[in-house]
Amino acid sequence: MQLQNSFQKITSFIKKKGFKELKLNHIIETKYIRGVNLKKYLFTFNDDKGESFSLRPDLSLMSLIQFSKTKIKKKQKIFYKGESFRKNKNILYQIGWEIYNSNNQKDDLEVIKNSIAIFKKITTKKGYLKIGNLELFFSLINQLKIPNRWKSRLIQNFYNKKYFYEILNRLETNKDLDEGEIKIDKKLFYKMQKLNPNKTIAGRSVNEILKRFDMKINKDPRTSEGKKCSKIIKKFLKIKCPIEKAPKILSEFFKKNNLNIKIADDYFPIRNNKIKNIKIEYTSSEIPEVEIYSGLFFSINFLDRYKYNKIINGGRFDQMSSSLGLRPIKAVGSAINL
Repeated sequence: MQLQNSFQKITSFIKKKGFKELKLNHIIETKYIRGVNLKKYLFTFNDDKGESFSLRPDLSLMSLIQFSKTKIKKKQKIFYKGESFRKNKNILYQIGWEIYNSNNQKDDLEVIKNSIAIFKKITTKKGYLKIGNLELFFSLINQLKIPNRWKSRLIQNFYNKKYFYEILNRLETNKDLDEGEIKIDKKLFYKMQKLNPNKTIAGRSVNEILKRFDMKINKDPRTSEGKKCSKIIKKFLKIKCPIEKAPKILSEFFKKNNLNIKIADDYFPIRNNKIKNIKIEYTSSEIPEVEIYSGLFFSINFLDRYKYNKIINGGRFDQMSSSLGLRPIKAVGSAINL
């Protein structure tokens, strides 16, 4: 009954704000699902033609795919509701509100304000609004003096926290390979040391191959800035502060590390702590689990027995539709899990 009442309250509020309902399919083509955070929860099956399909694991992704197949080019405010299905988790009931064909900060602010209003409709507890922007992280990575392959790895795996920090540790120690590959190479290295150094293998002498192996598994000078850059990234990801202090703290951090990154006005739609019963903080790292955001991201949490419960996630996802091979759509949105 409580869940049903929350659904009704939220739906009624969203409709009054001019959002129109988009009915969503329950089945999604598996090829559209990106990232380990969703793939590990999929209920997947094949049709008669061998095409792979899944029960929708997230409604925001489903909404984007369906809207992209329409020909609507004007700004459109939509909402959706229903169940998402994930293995090893209870069925998630989601309601989301999104603005498609959006390209201004006013829409970002509207989505955040609606999220705060909805949070207050379902609980009287103090809320914690955490805001960040992935463009800052992308700019940071792209300005560091590391090879492009490292930049690509770090950006592509940012959502996969465990693997992301493994990459950072390898960068810090100048290891361009994972430990499993290094162990294999070391076995080959020690085996080849017993051969005649002048013997030719695949057009190269054993001595040349041994020098290459030695550089690869022991010295690898190709990422001489790795340790320094890894520390800069880790320090950036630890930055958390009241939202009104974020521009100054970030500017000082970038200046100290000789990075030419300016804090644009549209990075943070809210820049003060003047919303009753809501504490607003900047965060560099607490991104939502679903891998669709490319700029602004935010979440609203509440404290329950010394533990933060994340109830609302949102952000801007201007790049997602293009990355899926769909027509380009700039969008911002948010969703609540009940």
